[in-house]
Amino acid sequence: MTISGSEVTTTSETVFVIDVNDRFAHLFTSVKDLLGTHEATHADPPRGLDFFDQDGHRLAPAFDDKWQLTGLVKTNEKPDPAAVQARLATVFAFLARYTAEHPTQIADDFGLSVDEALGELPQLDGRTLAESIAALSAVTHAAPEPGTQEDSGSWFHNLMHNI
Repeated sequence: MTISGSEVTTTSETVFVIDVNDRFAHLFTSVKDLLGTHEATHADPPRGLDFFDQDGHRLAPAFDDKWQLTGLVKTNEKPDPAAVQARLATVFAFLARYTAEHPTQIADDFGLSVDEALGELPQLDGRTLAESIAALSAVTHAAPEPGTQEDSGSWFHNLMHNI
């Protein structure tokens, strides 16, 4: 499938999304992983999402004739891994603030004190995009098997889906 002269990305390279408010990020092992993932509940209000590859290229969503997401297309923008890295760091700074401000939720939902939770939160400030992706890869989970609700993600992964 070709869209506007660009090949639709369906390779196995790492892709990720960052919401437009820099409050949510999700790492995927491939576009296929992203396309196979469905939220049990939808964010309210719905999230605007920016897509990127592991090199900091912005990716645009590609749709079929029924407006179903079919893949991602590299845009003509120059990759900017430093800017993407800064956005990821902003997401995790937001999670740290949220965690500190909601100790009861962190204890009730995840059985952690604020100090324990903050100790597990990856520190992304000062890292390269590649280093941040590696840190996030170590704590993200594979897509659940079809028909299951299993989520083996870390507490902050699950927290991002709920705020």
